[in-house]
Amino acid sequence: MFSPALVYIMAVISPGPNFILVSRFAASNSISAGIGASLGIWCVGLIFSTSSILGLALLLNQFPALNKIAGILGALYLLYIAYLLIKSALHSKKQQRDNAAAAPVDGAPAAEPSHTFFKSFKMGFITNITNMKTIAFMISIFSSFLAHSSTTMDKVTIIAICSTFEILWYSFVAFVFGQDAIRRIYLRFNSSIDLFLGLVLILFAASNIISL
Repeated sequence: MFSPALVYIMAVISPGPNFILVSRFAASNSISAGIGASLGIWCVGLIFSTSSILGLALLLNQFPALNKIAGILGALYLLYIAYLLIKSALHSKKQQRDNAAAAPVDGAPAAEPSHTFFKSFKMGFITNITNMKTIAFMISIFSSFLAHSSTTMDKVTIIAICSTFEILWYSFVAFVFGQDAIRRIYLRFNSSIDLFLGLVLILFAASNIISL
């Protein structure tokens, strides 16, 4: 019964766009911002895990074009986030050359503190719900292991285990990257880090498009 939970846990731990988003929000803003992104990601995980059991797989099998549409939209959104990160990095480098304090670009993940939690929640939610690999993973795991052979209690237990681990893991990531020592390192090298993360997200988006 616990085999799908183990697979899910291993997938959550693996670095990806969600990890990048949570760690970046926490390092550039605060632990609270990282928690906001974590909750957005967690909500999507809960939605997909539940809907997969309730018949999402049958719907997508009946309308396969939805897979491609979701995949394209997800890749485009990852490219948009990559654009914001790279733009922020180049802007920061320019400011450093002008001997001015680095400041986040309007619209980039490093938002104003008063709006950081809600904006990070929104970006965490959108990033995860437009990630085609998330959709495919949820369907393959929960539909294959649970849809036909497990009792209702088994399904509820697996979803509870997976959802609990997911929010605890990303909250832990937010806590680690939100520490003062990590934040000082990020603020010192923020332009290079954002540039690197932007390029990584471009690779993720390209991988999603190729897989279509």
